[in-house]
Amino acid sequence: MKLAGSAADSFLKRPDPAVRAVLLHGPDEGQVRERVQALTRTVCPDVNDPFRIADLAPATLSDDPARLADELAAIAFGGGRRVVRVAQATDSQAAPVIAALAHAVGDTLLIVSAGVLTPKSKLRSAFESSPAAAAIACYPAEGRALIALIRQGFADAGVRLEGDAAETLAALLADDTASAHAEIEKLRLYLGADPRPLTADDVRACCGDQSAHSVFELAAAVADGRQAQVQSVSDRLFAGGDTAVAIVRGVSRHFDRLLQARAAMDAGASAETAMKSLRPAVFFKETDSFRRQLDAWPCPALLAAIDRLTEVERQCKSTGIPAPLVTQRGLMEIAALARRARGGR
Repeated sequence: MKLAGSAADSFLKRPDPAVRAVLLHGPDEGQVRERVQALTRTVCPDVNDPFRIADLAPATLSDDPARLADELAAIAFGGGRRVVRVAQATDSQAAPVIAALAHAVGDTLLIVSAGVLTPKSKLRSAFESSPAAAAIACYPAEGRALIALIRQGFADAGVRLEGDAAETLAALLADDTASAHAEIEKLRLYLGADPRPLTADDVRACCGDQSAHSVFELAAAVADGRQAQVQSVSDRLFAGGDTAVAIVRGVSRHFDRLLQARAAMDAGASAETAMKSLRPAVFFKETDSFRRQLDAWPCPALLAAIDRLTEVERQCKSTGIPAPLVTQRGLMEIAALARRARGGR
């Protein structure tokens, strides 16, 4: 069966005992890892127990397909239900997994994790169609969903928030649920026993890592039309391990904010009022450049830029062209629009 939303959350807290195998897949690798661990703990609280937990590499299944059936049928030394996990699986491992679903032996829980799988994937289809299996897709939280996740995380940690703290953290995060939880824990430790609420300035001081600042720097360079800086900053981000999708989405967030503020100005608001209405509000050190970009970009041009960024992300995921090349070419094209809007200055 296929689980999503609250049904998936409920299942992960208390799995249906009739379900003997679970597939966790999707682009949010951090969420996949977290859910694998959470699901494992429902069977075995010690996720490192060598007698009750067996981890199989995809290559092992490819070389020895019968190994999976053997592990699923094994009995733990000392008793207790076992967990067998297969990480980073692909359709190449579908055959032994499908055989295991069809001929379940014992009560071992099988957990398979994978990256992005299309609806036509053999592995995904097997889990979605089997009554004894479940498939759960893991997508990164965005926009309001991400802010809600952050607020809930701080509430669970007993941390009170002030002003735009949650929105500021959302703007700094990569598209990965695990990074959100890691930053929430970092900020909890940052406050320590201090009873005061967490502020946006606390978030910037603690979580404003170099990668996040570089993405902001890149977005500003694109919006200003500074093509040389677009090249140098994007080179630095790729060299540091940032992914093309994360970079494109960071730039897209900047243009989304420009569009929101520009639309407010077109409706009669002043630039200052429009910038203050954004959540999080424009950082005081960035107000001059943001105001300059608002003057340079009308709404139709911003919409065109956002459409181009959406197309760049699609190409990064679906073409054989190297993602850094696709990304840099798209960002350069958008920067050229800004240069033309300023008359080539």
